[in-house]
Amino acid sequence: MPIYLGARDLNGVFVGTHQFIVIVSNTLLTPRDVAGQSVKAQHLGKKDQKDIYGLVFGAQNRGTLNVEFFESADLTATKEYFGGIATSWNKSDFDAEMYGVDFGKTDEAVAIDALLYRVMAYIYNQRTDPITYPTAGFGYNSNSWAQSVIQYAGGKVTDDVDGVDVGSSKRIPKTYFDAVCTIKPRPKLN
Repeated sequence: MPIYLGARDLNGVFVGTHQFIVIVSNTLLTPRDVAGQSVKAQHLGKKDQKDIYGLVFGAQNRGTLNVEFFESADLTATKEYFGGIATSWNKSDFDAEMYGVDFGKTDEAVAIDALLYRVMAYIYNQRTDPITYPTAGFGYNSNSWAQSVIQYAGGKVTDDVDGVDVGSSKRIPKTYFDAVCTIKPRPKLN
């Protein structure tokens, strides 16, 4: 299955891990409309002399928990992992890790569609009722978001990655990932 939970070091912080999602294909994925934005796969590197393309996305701290495709640090970490950017022992990098997401016997295309559907629903629901990013990350954060969207799309993956991954065991209420999320009686978060 070409869907991964990515994990990388936090930007500018000596401790902590940020989780995000990567969908990989050896062929260029068809551009997709996700919540009103056209998202096209980018080149991530090479494996076995084959080009690897993919989508990279995660929730970022923008005062609220906002989804961004190809956020600079997430994309750099992914390219470091897949060989699109060279790393060396004497240069700082994101120490990226990738964990395969298990969708059981679900067809690859169906799993990708289910994941992107949940992301799209979250983006629309976040516009109506934003989740405030928690102080120091303690609450529903990017790790909570990545784990939640994978679970609600039917995937399974570890929630215990290397490093300090605060919030990875907390799940954002499923209503944020459903097509229509009524504001009331939605719980207040963070």
